[in-house]
Amino acid sequence: MNPQTEENLKEYHLQKLVTELDSDSIEVACSTVLPTSKFQYTSVVCYIVKIIGWFWDLPILAKLIVLAVGFLIGFVILQAALKLIASVISMALLAGLVYLGYNFFVAGNSPQIKE
Repeated sequence: MNPQTEENLKEYHLQKLVTELDSDSIEVACSTVLPTSKFQYTSVVCYIVKIIGWFWDLPILAKLIVLAVGFLIGFVILQAALKLIASVISMALLAGLVYLGYNFFVAGNSPQIKE
């Protein structure tokens, strides 16, 4: 076999392996079998890596749309969480006022038992 042809063949195989590794790097990272942990962090990381890879493969306009929708969803979730926290604080204040009112009006007027 000609040394030039053999070198070209090796270079071709090397280039093919490099492109295959580049295209499959996300799947390879997520498909490796790791010892199972209590909280399964590896599966969460794999999903995040896949989502990031999917996002970078989108066209620019689609990236902008995904970012806008993600921002809106994040804002709605933040707003709901803040409303929930405000409701819990309001309920705690109301419970405190009811308790103070009970002690002042009802428990304060009851006859005291003296020994």
